[in-house]
Amino acid sequence: MFEQLKDKVSIVTGAGSGIGRACASLLFEAGAKVIAVDVAHDNLEQLMAELAESGNGSMDNVLSMTLSIRDEDDMQRMADETLARFGRIDSLIASAGILRIGGSMKTLGDTSLDEWNKIIETNLTGTFLSNRAVLPAMIDQREGDIINLSSTSGQVGRPYDGPYCASKFGIIGLSESMAEEVGRHGVRVQAVLPDAVATPFWSQNGPVAMKPPDIMPPERVAEFILHLISLPRDTYLRNPVISPMKSRKKRRKKKS
Repeated sequence: MFEQLKDKVSIVTGAGSGIGRACASLLFEAGAKVIAVDVAHDNLEQLMAELAESGNGSMDNVLSMTLSIRDEDDMQRMADETLARFGRIDSLIASAGILRIGGSMKTLGDTSLDEWNKIIETNLTGTFLSNRAVLPAMIDQREGDIINLSSTSGQVGRPYDGPYCASKFGIIGLSESMAEEVGRHGVRVQAVLPDAVATPFWSQNGPVAMKPPDIMPPERVAEFILHLISLPRDTYLRNPVISPMKSRKKRRKKKS
């Protein structure tokens, strides 16, 4: 599965948990060279230990980097060290993001400017900075793939998630604009819109950390993302949504 990704060089931001972690693991299993980026050093250490224990490939093919996607210099370092180590950048999976700050649901009227800025800077500005950092190498190669993680919350605004929804709407617009700009250079930019996924995101709701009844494991989204970067170069999916199948509950027959 995904044999065509063997020896390809792929950067994954947010690789320490959730969808990013699932992507990094699946890429490693496919024989790709993986650059795992996350702001949480402990999470990266756990990922590296899991990859080493899996026996699916050589750890020489993995580079772990504790960096912030909100920091311009960090993102430039990410691209520079990837090129120094592996000589090229074939794909970027921009998966890092946050739902909210402080673990409590708030209306937009109760949201502070600091909370707004942190969510927008992480989700939207961080996507911009990571994308911009890898573009020169991809344009020079005349080939590359960028996958930006948006959400179904980037299609429909939801209560108590104003900053998050705004950031995910923004990622779609950013990705569409970039796709138009760099497609002629052989660089393909696609946004992916997952519905409910079983990730640590839900714990950011604090005491209201309820999960919907139908929810996907992050591995399903990772498989879909790897499919997207494996598509023929003349194929492009525009803002695909990936959702869990709705469970069908058997109706009990009423006794007469």
